[in-house]
Amino acid sequence: MGFAVVTPSGQRLGVTAGHCGSPDQPVGRQQWIIGEIVQSKSPAVKPDPKRPGQFMPVNPFGPDWATFRVTDNTVKLLGSQGRIAPRTVGTAKVGNKVCQMGSVNGFRCGTVIKVQGDWILTDIKTTPGDSGGPLVRTSDGAALGIITDAVTLSDSDTGQVKGNATQYYSLPAVLAAAGGDRLSP
Repeated sequence: MGFAVVTPSGQRLGVTAGHCGSPDQPVGRQQWIIGEIVQSKSPAVKPDPKRPGQFMPVNPFGPDWATFRVTDNTVKLLGSQGRIAPRTVGTAKVGNKVCQMGSVNGFRCGTVIKVQGDWILTDIKTTPGDSGGPLVRTSDGAALGIITDAVTLSDSDTGQVKGNATQYYSLPAVLAAAGGDRLSP
């Protein structure tokens, strides 16, 4: 779960990446079911001609977010790790110092290197399995986005790999589309 939100009606929701689940799908960890997907938007995919057996988005800038209803009342809506526990939502800007929390790679920090529409790109290296985790600005603790993809940066002329990055979908865009009004206190 990237973030916990409370809708205007008081419903407790978790926010994650859309490619992590479809509506009505149970959400849980190991044998513990904590809720179910309510809404989910993710880019359509097609086979990647350069990587057999892999897929790529038809539109890499299509929405990639999901909300799930938290049905287990024992689930705390603030992170228990203490490193990332935002209480406000912000808009990312190039140069922001940020940190993410992924379920595979844990806590990692870096800098926002590009913002395009509802998408954020950082110089943080991540891998599959971190999707849906939170991105938070370190200067004010504002929640900015959710992890959607690991990105390889390459030279457009030579194809030479220049580095790795992580792509995020903007939390303000998720909240606007899903109807959430604030992060849970």
